[in-house]
Amino acid sequence: MSERFGVVAAAVAMLASQAGCYHTSIVTDRAPESRQYSDRQWFTIAGVVPLSSPAGRECRNGLARAESEMSGADWLINIGLGVAGAVAGAAICRNESDSRQTSCATSGAAVMSFLLGSRTVEYTCARGSSEDSAPQDYAPPSSPQSSAPPPADAPQSSPAPSTP
Repeated sequence: MSERFGVVAAAVAMLASQAGCYHTSIVTDRAPESRQYSDRQWFTIAGVVPLSSPAGRECRNGLARAESEMSGADWLINIGLGVAGAVAGAAICRNESDSRQTSCATSGAAVMSFLLGSRTVEYTCARGSSEDSAPQDYAPPSSPQSSAPPPADAPQSSPAPSTP
């Protein structure tokens, strides 16, 4: 009983430690439109290979803001996929011993979670063209050299004497 409790406690601790790693925010200096969009993205091979088209394809002027996260629906989808994989794994090993059947169920859950997963992306399109989004008080430097005055305690240079 205590061994099983230890395994469950370790699994819960691992899942809880991963909860903070699934939120990414990108904010640009572009002015946002008023409408916000939400899109579910599907991935395979542990999130490396996307199965969905990128979010924000309808934004003519790019994105002003994007957030990618594991929403509650994504957690439920991934748990459901894990359970389906566990059931499939246990069914494959149904004529085996209990320990072998448990091993197959665990492997099935891991493989299914590795092969398919989802994330939610919420984003806002940028308003206007990219020139409209530049800060209004920004002026690029006129020359690459600094035009700052010399320090007050710097020696003054006098013009070189001319020779006849």
